[in-house]
Amino acid sequence: MICFKGDEIKLKTGESGEVQDTWGIARTWYKVKTPDGRVIFTMADNIDSIVKRHIDKKGKRWRAQ
Repeated sequence: MICFKGDEIKLKTGESGEVQDTWGIARTWYKVKTPDGRVIFTMADNIDSIVKRHIDKKGKRWRAQ
């Protein structure tokens, strides 16, 4: 599963948190911060679902003219 920084995710272990960092090419790793302040390093295979996706409202959209 592909996640971005700022996404709130749920892991297969039942824990949830916000993605702080992402790296890797063949195997994608994520640094996840849980609500109680712990930091978890996990692979993409361990992510169950994306609970909430961060939306940047400040960016400009491309519009055809």
